[in-house]
Amino acid sequence: MPALDVVNLNNEKVGTVDLNDEVFNAPIRRHLLTEIVHWQRACKRAGTQSALTKAEVNGTTKKPFPQKGRGMARQGSLKNPHQIGGGVAFAPKPRDYSYKMPKAKKRAALAIALSVRLQENSLKIIDGFSLPEIKTKAASAALRNLNAEKALVVDFANANLKKSMKNLKNAKFIEEAGVNVYDILNYPVLMMTKQAALSLQERLLGEASA
Repeated sequence: MPALDVVNLNNEKVGTVDLNDEVFNAPIRRHLLTEIVHWQRACKRAGTQSALTKAEVNGTTKKPFPQKGRGMARQGSLKNPHQIGGGVAFAPKPRDYSYKMPKAKKRAALAIALSVRLQENSLKIIDGFSLPEIKTKAASAALRNLNAEKALVVDFANANLKKSMKNLKNAKFIEEAGVNVYDILNYPVLMMTKQAALSLQERLLGEASA
């Protein structure tokens, strides 16, 4: 079991926490991370692209000129894709890009992502991240003290912290229930409160044994 130091907002050690090997020291299988990231990105796609086919563009269906007698290639419609202002061949239409992913893969990939951050010494455990008021400057200063200006911060419902970090370009707040592989890999540092880390660990172990 890896034991990690627990620090406060001044980056001072205040204790330790024991983490389970199954969640924070899992074998690294990078192909699983790639698979889950592709799945997450596919699910985020809006799929709202749309273009008009030749049956949908506005225009006349009259034959533009006689078939014979002009020495030109025959044309049946000005709405064909090769004509200026015509429809699009194989026009993209709104569609849903999402697809299903087995729960076991999602759970395993999340444990791998957590393990990667631990092996890179990029996982920080803090005893708590409470701000007295909603202030972006205070959140930014706290991250700077922790040497984690570019970080994903994980906690339970924390309204002050969530709103304070909303305008930070290089950092993001997310609740424990929403922790995912894409966000973990998207930020060089993963910062979790002790309670959030233990709760996530318990949830993943419970899902594995279910």
